[in-house]
Order: sequence, then structure tokens, then C-alpha cells
Amino acid sequence: MPSWRQNLLACALIVGSGFAVNHLRSPLNAAFLNTKNRDDVFALPPPGQAAAMSLGYRSALADLIFAHVLVSSGIHFQEKRSFEFVGKYLELVNALDPKFEAPYLMADSLITLQAKPVSSDAYRQARRILERGLVELPFSTDLWTTAGQFFAYLGPTGGIEGKELQDWKLAGGRTLARACELASSKEAPSHGCIAAAGLLSKGGASEASQQFMNRMLAMNDDPKVLQFMSALLKKNVGSADHDRVQAHRTAFNQAWSSDLPFVSRGALLALGPSWDSAACAGSRAECSTSWRAWSAAVEERQGAIIAFNTPLSASQ
Repeated sequence: MPSWRQNLLACALIVGSGFAVNHLRSPLNAAFLNTKNRDDVFALPPPGQAAAMSLGYRSALADLIFAHVLVSSGIHFQEKRSFEFVGKYLELVNALDPKFEAPYLMADSLITLQAKPVSSDAYRQARRILERGLVELPFSTDLWTTAGQFFAYLGPTGGIEGKELQDWKLAGGRTLARACELASSKEAPSHGCIAAAGLLSKGGASEASQQFMNRMLAMNDDPKVLQFMSALLKKNVGSADHDRVQAHRTAFNQAWSSDLPFVSRGALLALGPSWDSAACAGSRAECSTSWRAWSAAVEERQGAIIAFNTPLSASQ
């Protein structure tokens, strides 16, 4: 057969194949679009077996599963259906790599913010994952802040009621308070510290609230935080205790400015107070080689001043 006839036959076959594909594609495409996934299948083994299956590459397997979770979460949201086993996937990732921070930070959003409303058990599962993250990463300010906001605000909207609701809010206040303590003055948002104090006060944890406010007055330099904490402490404990805390803060600032005013508060707390070696040769109260001893000496002097300025009654 001449070459031009071969080329003509090949072109005819290509054109015919195109028409055949176009003719058969329409009904197949309609059938494909009408086919929808209704149920998910969790085909991964338990954490112990998954760790053995990783052959020592536990972190790599955790990364792979977490990437699958992110992609599947987007697909489920696009298809407007719930991601049924997202919590189990995240728990498996946590078991494989307990120090992997990203799954903890995104657990509340991936589990509770889905295309369809989720049950209250999903909120409780997200809380368990976040609480595990706080144990594994106790110094992560971002994780404490995320967990505190979820416990205090988002979690209680998931059908939590009664005493459990108060427990969630109180846990949120304590978690936000810890986040505020871990963060530096530049990192800690003033509204977060203020919200933590308010949640602890409303939750009935008066002692924890007072301790938190005392720490904030002693360690925070944000004017908004100091003003709010000072007013709330004065309202809760009275003027005498409020004045004592303020006097302690003033004494610390004076010691700071007279010793090492060019260092940060954290550096000064790490270095310790200035002390006189001659005074430490005896048993004089001026020998304070730690901030704990310095605070005790300040408290003793303040108590003596208050006793001296208190007028005696007629019976005395």
C-alpha cells in the first residue's frame, strides 16, 4: 500500500476513535458524576502495628498520614460530606510522632469545622488530642493558646451542657493563663491574659485567679494587662492585699533599675538579685542570694511597716 494511503488510513482511524470516545464518554461521565462516596473506610492498623509497619521511619509515616488527612479533609469539604475518621487518623499520627506539633494545632479545626455538623463526642475527641499535645509539648505557647481558646470558646458550642460546660470554660481559663505565662510581654496578647483572668474568676477558681493575677502584676509590662489585673485583684481580694502586691512590684522595679536596668526582666530573674557579700557573712536579713529570699525579706519589711502604721485600739 502506498505511503499516502497508509497516512490517510491512520488519520481516518484517529478521527473515528475520537468520535467513538466522544460518543461513549457522555453516558459514562453522567454515571461517574452520579456516583458518590457515602461512607469512609479506615484501613490503617492500630498504633502499635503501625509503628512496626513503619520499619523505624515513624516520623516519615506520620508525615505521610497527616498529608493524607489534609488532602482528604479538603476533598470531603468540597463534596459536602463529613470526614468520619479524621480523629482516628490524627490519633495515629500522634502515636507515631508524639512531638509533631502541627497535628495538635490543627486538630480542633479538622475535627469540628466540617461541611456537616459534628456530634459533641467529636469535640471531646479534639480536647483529648489537645490535652495530649500539652503534655508532649509543655512549652509551646502557640499550642497552649490554641487549646485555651478551643476549651473556652469553641468547645462549649458543641452541645456541651451543665457541669461539663463549666469544666470546659474553667479549663480554658487555666490553659490561657498558662499560655500568657509562657509568652514574653511582646508575644502575649493583652486580650488573652485579660480573658484568662475573667474566665478563672467567673469559674469560681478564686485562688487560681488570684495567683495568676499576682504573677501577671509581677512579670507583665503591658499597661492594659496591668490596669485590668490591678482593678480585678483589688475587687476580689480587697485594698490591703492589692497594695501589698503593688508594693512588691514597686520594690522589684526599684531593685531592677538600681542593679541592671539594661537587661530584660527574664534575664534579671535568671541572674538573681544583687547581694552584699559582707552582709552574708553574718545572719543579717540583707543577705538575699535568691529572689525567693528577697521576696521573703520584702514581705517581712512590709509587714513591719503595716504593723507600725496601724493605730492601737483603746483596749490595747
